[in-house]
Amino acid sequence: MGDSSVHHEESIILNVFTHPACNGCGAAVEMSWELSQELNGIQLKTVKLENSEGLKKAQDFKIKTIPTLVILKGKKSVNDWLDYQKKRNSKKP
Repeated sequence: MGDSSVHHEESIILNVFTHPACNGCGAAVEMSWELSQELNGIQLKTVKLENSEGLKKAQDFKIKTIPTLVILKGKKSVNDWLDYQKKRNSKKP
């Protein structure tokens, strides 16, 4: 689709937390799918909260509402990674 690409040492995973009773989840999944198609290197995973595995993953990420998107770089949440980068950069003279 475009020339956009993502080049990272670790894979990037876009997790979409959903449930069948969620009115906005279909649009979130569709938007996430389109994003994963546009940007090379993003893997899309749909986490379904109607099963115990999905509920456990939602608890691990402290998900409180759906739909929710969580971007992982390697095994870390991008928010955790950005916080680390911010802390690291603030220590530079």
